[in-house]
Amino acid sequence: MEPWIQFTRNGFAMAEEEMNRLEAQPVQGVQSCMVQSDMKKWAYNEGHWLEKPYAYIIAAHAKHCGWTQEGFTGMEIADETV
Repeated sequence: MEPWIQFTRNGFAMAEEEMNRLEAQPVQGVQSCMVQSDMKKWAYNEGHWLEKPYAYIIAAHAKHCGWTQEGFTGMEIADETV
């Protein structure tokens, strides 16, 4: 007697899909890759790429792009009733 999974479709493919669903891994998105590539180009042109620590490059690139906000930590509570 064959298992029920053989009657539905390719049992190995179905088991592999189920395993991927259960053991999901984080994947870097397209936007993240583009920002990282842009940051590397900027750091190379500024002379930071091989000279500065990576954490410094990230902070300097964010400041250069205007992504930093003074006095904002990200832990503030939004009060939408105001």
